[in-house]
Amino acid sequence: LFQDASSADIRKAYRKLSLILHPDKNKDENAETQFRQLVAIYEVLKDEERRHRYDDILINGLPDWRQPVFYYRRVRKMSNAELALLLFIILTVGHYAVVWSIYLEKQLDELLSRKKREKKKKTGGRSTDEAKLAAVDKNERVLDKPQWHDLLPCKLGIWFCLTVKALPQLFQDARQLYVEYKETKMKAREDALAKAELETLQKEKKPKIKKPKSEFPVYTVLESSAYIPSYDHGASIEEIEEQMDDWLGGRNRTQKKK
Repeated sequence: LFQDASSADIRKAYRKLSLILHPDKNKDENAETQFRQLVAIYEVLKDEERRHRYDDILINGLPDWRQPVFYYRRVRKMSNAELALLLFIILTVGHYAVVWSIYLEKQLDELLSRKKREKKKKTGGRSTDEAKLAAVDKNERVLDKPQWHDLLPCKLGIWFCLTVKALPQLFQDARQLYVEYKETKMKAREDALAKAELETLQKEKKPKIKKPKSEFPVYTVLESSAYIPSYDHGASIEEIEEQMDDWLGGRNRTQKKK
């Protein structure tokens, strides 16, 4: 078959070769292997996408280390343990590179600040800003170069050792906190019980106050000394009205005084 063969030509060729290479008709020792290879080739050529990839490999060859497909195919063949180890190595190298980049960045900043200070010293006297910068430089800690113990595996190992070493103290602190919490809870419960007992005692000792009985008002007769007006039957109506006015006026004045 040619490279520009159609799907119908590929199907016809497959049927023809399958009749020849089938294990029932092929008496060769590798008949089964040959038939499986034929089926695999047909599965590739009958699919347009797989056939396009196959043609690309025929023209350009297999991918090299500069192409992502090269690494993808090798990663697919790795087991879970190998893949985890590879990722751990990549993270370690990346962490070490980040540590070095931080160190170099701080060194560059220190170098630039030092050049600025030297330039200011040459131009004139020391100002307040220069004094502040000098004080900061004196108090600034010396940067150390990244060492082998700054690697990620060493950091993790040191962290694990310190954690294991601090476990007894952590358990002791947790136990102490639990004991203190239990004591405070017991104390609060005792205080609540004492308060309840005190309230019950106060209720028992408190005397009962009898409510006063409601008394009905008693009718009392007016005093005999009260003024009772007397009228002369022979007087006229005008005189009686004047006497009534005088009596009412005197009564109003006494009520105002009271």
